[in-house]
Amino acid sequence: MDLASLNDEGYLIDPKSWTKEHALTVAKEYGISLTTDHWRIIQSVRAFYLNTGVSPSMRPLVTLAREVDPRLGSSLVLAQMFTNTTSKVVAQLSGTPKPSDCI
Repeated sequence: MDLASLNDEGYLIDPKSWTKEHALTVAKEYGISLTTDHWRIIQSVRAFYLNTGVSPSMRPLVTLAREVDPRLGSSLVLAQMFTNTTSKVVAQLSGTPKPSDCI
């Protein structure tokens, strides 16, 4: 991944430049092995962003996850999958901007 394509907080400058390789690189940095469920969440977040122009904060992320699969629609499950900084990590993996709930 070209670091020039990231802003100073680690988010893609141009979300349209996202690739699966980008997600794999970010996942490796966080020690996450991407499963089918991870990819389903990532694709859902990308679709949400492309439709709305908004990166989902935690509450909408839980709702999206629940729509993907009801067993994934919990902040605890998402934290286990994506770390305790869930919405931040999901946005970075998905190549979307920083969600509004991230400090």
